[in-house]
Amino acid sequence: MKLKYLICGILCLFAFILFPLPLHPKTFIQDPLQKDEVKRTFERFLTKERAFIQRGLNNASFYLPIIERIFAQNKLPRDLIYLPLIESAFSVRAYSKAGASGLWQFMPGTARFYHLKIDFWVDERRDPFKSTEKAAKHLRDLHNYYKNWELTLAAYNAGMGTVNFAIKNGNTSDYWKLCAMKFLKRETREYVPRFLAAAHIAKDPAKYGFSVNNSAHFPEFEILIAEKPVDLTIFGKRTEIKLKELRFLNPELKLLLTPFGSKYSLRIPKNKYTEAVVVYNELPKDELTGLRWYTVSTGETLGEIAQKYRTRVSLLKQINNIRNYKRVYAGKKILIPVHSKTTEIEDVVIYIPKKGFYTQEIQYLVQKGDTVWDIAQRFRTDIETIFAVNGLSFESIIMPGDEIILWIDIALQR
Repeated sequence: MKLKYLICGILCLFAFILFPLPLHPKTFIQDPLQKDEVKRTFERFLTKERAFIQRGLNNASFYLPIIERIFAQNKLPRDLIYLPLIESAFSVRAYSKAGASGLWQFMPGTARFYHLKIDFWVDERRDPFKSTEKAAKHLRDLHNYYKNWELTLAAYNAGMGTVNFAIKNGNTSDYWKLCAMKFLKRETREYVPRFLAAAHIAKDPAKYGFSVNNSAHFPEFEILIAEKPVDLTIFGKRTEIKLKELRFLNPELKLLLTPFGSKYSLRIPKNKYTEAVVVYNELPKDELTGLRWYTVSTGETLGEIAQKYRTRVSLLKQINNIRNYKRVYAGKKILIPVHSKTTEIEDVVIYIPKKGFYTQEIQYLVQKGDTVWDIAQRFRTDIETIFAVNGLSFESIIMPGDEIILWIDIALQR
């Protein structure tokens, strides 16, 4: 068993032992507006936050059928399909200052616990299918523990530890009483009323003057298994698929480029799939084989670097997230795509690591005084792998309290 899951299991066991709960089945309030807290939030949604709710309803049509199908398969209450309305306004690209992302606003730790990948190339929290599957499992897991939907939602917002601590101090498992006694933080006290009010509106938006585009839907697609890197900019031009459509179908991609060194399931518009397969098969198999770090010299431009390594300025900008040429200066380290025929010293090429049979993934909490080099030495891995798995570079700074992912070879730890 992986170390992080063992730790999570132990913590959950302690939660059950230290904070025993009087569990009993309970469903959502049948008439939520009878609750003053919900009624106040409902009125705010109709006035001050009306634009926010309308924006969420505009986006909802694309994702509600996906969510409804997955939640029905998981036997979850239908009302829960409206939870992203208050979490992200149904935007897959929503990102909070705290680091939560996607429709369901998963934090990195929770996302990785449920096997959502976050690395240099992808953030699966932004994938509406994968993230919804994990959100359903997370909500089901929480409800299996609390047997109460108000507490489940409170824990979804604040975490089990926070809710259990409030229950212990308040000596009650009634969410509304905990709110009245202020044993929960303000955000969590407002969270359930916000959900109930938003769901009430979303069930019949026209009744409250909101508009909904029922003709909008997530496009039909086919999966193309890409075994080599695909530049979406070029791929889109050759297939006559709009780049905007490719990005919409594949929101988990951080770059306009599919991952190096591994297979990737690329979503293609259904009506363009045949042409896409032809174009894909015509792409050179060994056009791009890996990445290497390159230090910019004095006076050197991206154009000169691109010419030197037989690549394109646009690709350099994509991989390094460069929007302004002024960000390229002497001494800056950037990633360079390496071609199979490029004559480079082997040990400077960074291949995106693959998990092997003996690879163990652990979550490490950065301690005071830690450096990436120290961590790599301690766990007998290499800094290039740490950079690649966590989307870091030599210029990245890690701070005490940061959580990073380590891929270690357990055969070397013996």
